[in-house]
This record gives sequence, C-alpha cells and structure tokens, in this order.
Amino acid sequence: MAALALAGCENSGEPTQPQVLPSTTSGGTVGTAVVDCGSERIGPSGLAAGEARRCFIEAVAAGRAATLQSTVLSTEGDPVVYSLTSDTRRGITVVEDRGEDRFRGAGPARWRFVCTSIDSAEETRPGHADLVVNRLRGCTSPEPV
Repeated sequence: MAALALAGCENSGEPTQPQVLPSTTSGGTVGTAVVDCGSERIGPSGLAAGEARRCFIEAVAAGRAATLQSTVLSTEGDPVVYSLTSDTRRGITVVEDRGEDRFRGAGPARWRFVCTSIDSAEETRPGHADLVVNRLRGCTSPEPV
C-alpha cells in the first residue's frame, strides 16, 4: 500500500449518513443487517476522518457487518477509492480502485486485501491526511481483482 500526497486536492461534497441495510442470503432470506456507514472524502480541507469512519470503526469493534467508502485524491487530483467491508468476525475486506488514477502505472487497477483490525479515528497528526489505509492492521498482501 502506498501513501499518497494530497497537494492541490479539494474536499467536495459531504459524507453520507450511516444507514442499516438488510442483508440477504443467496436463498433470499434476510440475514445479518449490514451497517452502511456511507462515504468520506479526504482532501486538504478535510484531512481528518468524520462520522462515516467513526461509524465503521464502531461497527468493527462491536462485531457488526458494515461498509465504508473512502476516497482519497492523488497528487494530480485523481480519485483512489477504498471500499471497506467488515464482517461479524471483525475481519475487514478492502478493495482499492485506482482505475481513475491517470498515473497509476502498468498493472491491475483494482486490488483486494483483508485486514484484522482498524485503529481508532480519535487521534490524528495535525496537518496530515488521515488515510484509512494507514489505520488498517494485520493485512494480507494485495491481490489483483
């Protein structure tokens, strides 16, 4: 996982509000509810995580299934999207999508990895972007999707 510089980026749009969505199994029966924590956009005017991230961290800590979409802008202003999904065993699956990053280089645009935990969103370093991937721990090696 590479760290991204955020020079020249903008924080556009407000994060969405958390929602609880019913989950269905392949047979169509309702299973465990999935908390949709919404999305966050990290940029120069919004360096710290907000309510969407807090929702996701709390869901993971409680062993609830949840989703979060975290968008970070590359140095050139291209979006890099991290789609996180937690399960009831506190595992976190991450899909990193660099499909719109014009300078990502050769190779796959989408990668998948699984992590065992995520750090609290309470402490951030002043003036530094709080990238969600920097908060993940115990991650597997990324595999192309």
